Amino acid sequence: MSVDLGELYASSRYRITDLMMSAGGDVSERPCPATPEWSVHDVIAHLRGLTEDVRTGNVSGAGTDPWTAAQVARHRGSETRVLLEGWGEDAPVLEGFLSSPQGEGARQAVVDVHCHEADLRGALGLPAVLPDVFGDWVFATFGSHFIDGAVAGGIPAVRIVTDAGDELGPGDAELVLRAGRFELFRSFLGRRTPAQVSAYDWGGTDPTPYLAHYFIFGPRTSDLIE
Repeated sequence: MSVDLGELYASSRYRITDLMMSAGGDVSERPCPATPEWSVHDVIAHLRGLTEDVRTGNVSGAGTDPWTAAQVARHRGSETRVLLEGWGEDAPVLEGFLSSPQGEGARQAVVDVHCHEADLRGALGLPAVLPDVFGDWVFATFGSHFIDGAVAGGIPAVRIVTDAGDELGPGDAELVLRAGRFELFRSFLGRRTPAQVSAYDWGGTDPTPYLAHYFIFGPRTSDLIE
């Protein structure tokens, strides 16, 4: 489906900024269960550092653990408010690129910011939210990745049906996976364990062969309940 990736990124950035500015009290050092090595402050430092690195051309190793760790370390002593301000100043460069014809190549930034938006809401004890336009796009993108991977792996085709009424995959597939949109988003991106994904409604089929094709970045090792 066709979406403006720059607008998707900006929308999440605005929500995160509003969320943090209205959180009240000192929530910066609160642990972030979805990213156990990071606090709330560390998540914001990464988001701010990413757009800073894009603006300055520091993209060697982009997306790797050392690259993101350097962003967190670089801004460890910065106030959250200052980080949010810097993020707002730098982000239009990335958002403009994402909105361009070449933006598809950097779509991971859109996934990343929405993933961390959900991480932050969980850390602050707020209900899970998956915006409709992003939900449409991410379900089609990563749902197709899973379905195609299963076929390439030589196992029977799977169709996915969500609580939002989405259906993706061959209509004649014998296996139908039924799960919530938010759950699929979080689990495809590694915020769930294999045991949690196995507990979804797989229509009575053993999901074990499918798990090797399911997680985009690998699964968690401990359950995350949101």
